[in-house]
Amino acid sequence: MPNRHEGDDLVTALRRATAARHRRLDGALAIARAPLTRERYAAFLQGSLRVLQALEPALSRWPQAYGASLRIECLRADLRSIGAAHDPAPADVKVPETVAEAFGAAYVVEGSALGGRVLAPLVQRALGDSAPVTYLRLRGDATQAHWQQWLGRLHAFDEQERPGDRDAACAMACSTFDAYTRALAAATRVAA
Repeated sequence: MPNRHEGDDLVTALRRATAARHRRLDGALAIARAPLTRERYAAFLQGSLRVLQALEPALSRWPQAYGASLRIECLRADLRSIGAAHDPAPADVKVPETVAEAFGAAYVVEGSALGGRVLAPLVQRALGDSAPVTYLRLRGDATQAHWQQWLGRLHAFDEQERPGDRDAACAMACSTFDAYTRALAAATRVAA
């Protein structure tokens, strides 16, 4: 479980608890390594979809933690555009059962939009300007503003948290990072 540090807010606790897992996921992302092929990119999209097919419906039960779902349809559209299967079986993912867990999972999912903004130009450089990057550019120029709004909701939750909420959110964030790492490592290994 996360080490408690005096004065940490929930976002700091989440960052601290997931730092090693975030690095592990970044290492598993073959999308950032050359050569990036259409097959490897499709495997990345399919791995992402496998996680989100399991996670997003559960997250929708807590709109204060997650809000509207856009990702699954964007992933399916990108997969159709690239000519790949767009209905893989959902991954085996721990889904949130409390609002605290929903915030933990949403921390990872919402934060991935920031990473998508970094990955989209890499994909387009490798595959051409017509490469489907709807998922990676999910909110376009509004990505940073959306993240800040989401952090505001996280901070509001943190001010009202009950005993055990912080640990539950951090454990769920770790589990979500692990699910992405498994799904993306397996997908990119197959496509390599």
